[in-house]
Amino acid sequence: MKKIAVIGGGAAGLTAAVYALRANSEVVLFEQFGLGGLVANIDKIENFPSYQSVEGWRLANDMANQAKKLGLEVVRQRVLSLTKNDDGFVIKTDKDEYVFPGVVVSTGTAHNKLGIEDAYVGKGVSYCATCDGNFYKGQPVAVVGGGNQAVREALYLSDICNEVYLFVPSSHLNAEEINVRALESKQNVKIVFDSSVAKIYGEEFVSGVSVFCGGETFDYAVNGVFVAIGALPVSDFIQIDGLNKEKGYLVVGAKCETSVKGLFAAGDVTQGSLKQIVTACADGAKAGSFAAAYAAMVTKNK
Repeated sequence: MKKIAVIGGGAAGLTAAVYALRANSEVVLFEQFGLGGLVANIDKIENFPSYQSVEGWRLANDMANQAKKLGLEVVRQRVLSLTKNDDGFVIKTDKDEYVFPGVVVSTGTAHNKLGIEDAYVGKGVSYCATCDGNFYKGQPVAVVGGGNQAVREALYLSDICNEVYLFVPSSHLNAEEINVRALESKQNVKIVFDSSVAKIYGEEFVSGVSVFCGGETFDYAVNGVFVAIGALPVSDFIQIDGLNKEKGYLVVGAKCETSVKGLFAAGDVTQGSLKQIVTACADGAKAGSFAAAYAAMVTKNK
């Protein structure tokens, strides 16, 4: 039986695993944390086909259970590097080393940081409202960002916290209009445009932020700061010559194969402009199918 590796256990990785398993491949998925990726941290998903509304954790759990039922093997280790030699693709983790004829990379993205929050991460600073929002029930909080992620975070927090400040670095919100309208209707949300969080302060835990806006600096008393300013692709661990990237994103073709033969990629780590769960699944279906076919060909020729 041919064998492939999937690195990353989000929507793209789990879908790749399902399609490869159904193609009679043996699939080993590497995921340091819980299966489901960012999907599991979304409160409600309302744009995934067949669901009017579904909790992120539930959708992620269903995807994981489907793959496991087909025989998915999960290795809960941190991948340190991916290289290539005459034997195939070499995956080095914090515990072991593995070799596979084909690999699907579905590592997604990692949160961007403000650069001023490190001392307060876990002490008032968070990158996930659905993960940590309940810690601030009935308290004032801030969200930093102006895109879809920031608007969703602020919407979620508006149902939990007594005050939500959304500090937007530009003059407008770059998010889905339906969510923008919903946010603007919230009485406990204040949107501050053209603003920059200059300082996060507090003795041990966050007690406020200093915000530069309109040529002046203002202090806001908040107990939590949720940073939602986008993300960068997780691809630095790949150490293979000839790999084509665009600003860190892996460039793939119609079959989700990279410029390196046998190396496929799916989801948010690729150069695709639309970063959605449904597109991650579509990528995963292609990557898993073609990676399985490639592994079968390599195995047969050996």
